[in-house]
Amino acid sequence: MSEFVPAHDLQILKVLDPPQEKTKPLHPMLPQPPALLLMISPIRTGKSTIISNLLLNSDFFGQDFFDEVMCISPTIYNDKTSRFLKKAFDCYDEYSDELIDQMIDKQSSYEDPNDRPDLAVVLDDIIGMIRREARINHLASRFRHYNIKLLLMSSQNYRAVSPVIRSNCTHMIIGSPFPNTKELGKIAEEVGDQFGGADNFLSIYRAATPKKYDFLYLDLTSNPPLAYHNFTKLVAKGGQGYNDMISGGNFNLDGAEADGEVPK
Repeated sequence: MSEFVPAHDLQILKVLDPPQEKTKPLHPMLPQPPALLLMISPIRTGKSTIISNLLLNSDFFGQDFFDEVMCISPTIYNDKTSRFLKKAFDCYDEYSDELIDQMIDKQSSYEDPNDRPDLAVVLDDIIGMIRREARINHLASRFRHYNIKLLLMSSQNYRAVSPVIRSNCTHMIIGSPFPNTKELGKIAEEVGDQFGGADNFLSIYRAATPKKYDFLYLDLTSNPPLAYHNFTKLVAKGGQGYNDMISGGNFNLDGAEADGEVPK
């Protein structure tokens, strides 16, 4: 038997990305779809303002980025800040598994997955009100399969969010002021390892939120993960071997403190 002589060394090659059927411009600071954005923020810290900017302001995703948007929020019909969301999108003030099932069935009905509409699904301050076996918790690990480009969930209580959602989130927003130091510590305990430990994470949070309504924005898909002050300034890099605080790095994309008004 003749001896096999390799012509060259074996190399692992990158699998080619699938062709992009739809190309829509998007600011690089924003969560790049498909994304699961988890917002943890106490009451009256600007969650609704951030969500309205993301979905209505053309500098962010705006009204034309997604083909369809579904918002579920118990305050959608009486929160003045959310009144323009109610006019622009399909909104519900109660969560049900049936709503999620109907959305999944509709997306699955397309023979060609490339024909499925680009969806955004928002659950605002409702995660703590649903059971752990709720369909949305299962969807958190499969939202990409149904062409959900943005799955946005907000909660005042981090541990009220199911482990499935927490482990699958690609981006986080942590609002301020955060009066419950114990709750903030829970976030630092779980996420801090990606940023040099819990104590270092809390230092990053304080650096990112010097004023009321500021928020810490985390891009957990980046390597190393990145931490920002609002959507405007890179404040720290995480990952193994990274725990440096960063000065400078301003970007022209403001969050809840942006001047002017959200387009109606």
